[in-house]
Amino acid sequence: MEMERQRYETRLSTDERGNVREISDKRVGPPEKFEFGGANDSMSRVIGGGYISVWSPDFLQTELGHKEARCDRFYFDRRVAVDIGDPESKISRVKRKLLFKHGFGYLCIPANFSTDEDKLLQLYQGALEEYYAYEKIHPRPVALQETLLMDEKGQVRRATVTAIDIKVGGGTIGSVEQQKRELAAAKKMGKGELRQVKLRAKMHRKLRISLQTGKPFRNPFVSPGKRLYPVEYATS
Repeated sequence: MEMERQRYETRLSTDERGNVREISDKRVGPPEKFEFGGANDSMSRVIGGGYISVWSPDFLQTELGHKEARCDRFYFDRRVAVDIGDPESKISRVKRKLLFKHGFGYLCIPANFSTDEDKLLQLYQGALEEYYAYEKIHPRPVALQETLLMDEKGQVRRATVTAIDIKVGGGTIGSVEQQKRELAAAKKMGKGELRQVKLRAKMHRKLRISLQTGKPFRNPFVSPGKRLYPVEYATS
């Protein structure tokens, strides 16, 4: 697979107080080509898992615009984005920061870097260590899922389980065994909680019918100041 890279030159400026700041991240020369060989090339053998070419997530496009927000590859089994370019360019630094913030690793392979697997592995492991150091300071929040269960006696129980997700570098957060333990610890719902669950289900059904038919959603008062369905209305 042939990949494209672009060299950048960062220029610095000093103001009257002696403060140094970046004034541009200028492109240097035309785009260059970098050949890794396609499917099952040395990069894929080192990183492992499947990938998609030219990955451009929304959070990168919002910050960088459509043209600069592209990553050459995204290894979804490893949650790692890969670029061919200058790791120290301003764009690479912004990409790294945003990808880390959203829970993705970032590997930027310098121009003319060797395709030797041992050297690529060292570069990849360094990129993972950089992400793990960031994650220690900014831990990823654990995603929880709420579910309702009905046991063999017909009793409804509410359970909160840890969502299974992929770790940067491979492996998973949470497991089926962990979810089984969390489901086994589910607590029986009280009569008041069951009434609220049934009421919400009925309300959602009414809302769907209202959207499908175009008729107004009716939420009558059942007592002074209290409506039938638990809907929060704007008071502006």
